[in-house]
Amino acid sequence: MLIQKSSTEPNVDLTKLFADGVHCVSTAQWVFAYSAFANVSQATKKKSIPVLYNMALCHLFAKEFTKATSVLTEALTQIATPSVSHQANINLPKGLLEHEYENSQYLSALNETAVELNNNVVKLRILRLLVDVQLALHNWHEIIRLSALPDMEKCKNVQDALAISKSNT
Repeated sequence: MLIQKSSTEPNVDLTKLFADGVHCVSTAQWVFAYSAFANVSQATKKKSIPVLYNMALCHLFAKEFTKATSVLTEALTQIATPSVSHQANINLPKGLLEHEYENSQYLSALNETAVELNNNVVKLRILRLLVDVQLALHNWHEIIRLSALPDMEKCKNVQDALAISKSNT
């Protein structure tokens, strides 16, 4: 029996594909996450901050550090414009912010809601991830520069990267 292939590709629901990618990041299924976000990236002209960030996570785990740097830089240029509720971080409990600084939640996937409600925390996560990428690239001077940005000195991964950078310069 011959199976006839359709001449048109099925329409992919990008919202579902994005959600599946977030799930794959959450469960460390990097091959599937990479495929999901690569397809979402390819299908969208203007990539959102969550798509860029999640793709950067995939690049990091794929050891594609130059691509990760490029995607994170693009995300930073987009986040430079404050979100609707960019002041929301002011009302966050100090304990939650300390938890954010001390842990590796920045290696978790992002969604649109996180960006809209916690613009400053998302920017911090982008910068923290960028520090990890620069560490993998042994770009000591860039790590030192990034660690001088606001709130970066509070982040455990940045403190560790800075110590390594200082010992190598």
